[in-house]
Amino acid sequence: MDRRHAVRHIGAALALPFLPRSAAAAIQAGEALHLRLLGEEVPFRTLNAHQVALVTEISELVIPETGTPGAKSVKVPEFIDLILTEWMSEEEKTAFLTGLDEIEAKGFAGMSYAQKVDVLTALDAARHESAGAGHAFGRLKALTVYGYFTSQKVQREVLKTQMIFVEGYKGNVPFTPAS
Repeated sequence: MDRRHAVRHIGAALALPFLPRSAAAAIQAGEALHLRLLGEEVPFRTLNAHQVALVTEISELVIPETGTPGAKSVKVPEFIDLILTEWMSEEEKTAFLTGLDEIEAKGFAGMSYAQKVDVLTALDAARHESAGAGHAFGRLKALTVYGYFTSQKVQREVLKTQMIFVEGYKGNVPFTPAS
């Protein structure tokens, strides 16, 4: 193992305590980010104006406004910017932003709806790549779904539930052993 690989593994090990260890913790982290977005305008700190427009359009194509709120109306673009700013490493952030620039360079904004769907379908097939437009789209799609379903509005109005129920400790709950 060379020094670069050793540093990468040590860095990954040091980051482990900060990553959610369970689905409940991941949902709770998403909810906490959304709480910061409620009731106030949070400025974009990582995405520039062109990238904001692109992220907004793509996230809305992934989860459009229908009879339910779309990605834009539950502040998914702002959520993604918070993730980029506060959670992603510089390497991850650079790969994501470079991939977004590649999507923009394809002339995405000027395409018809059908052309955009074709481009996103092709990018979805390349989402497992380690860099480039496919990689960026895969991250964007995953963050859109994560941001959407951890938003309070979607939990209450669409799912008709709250993902995390914190009702306190209940130590005297009847127990029935499995037979």
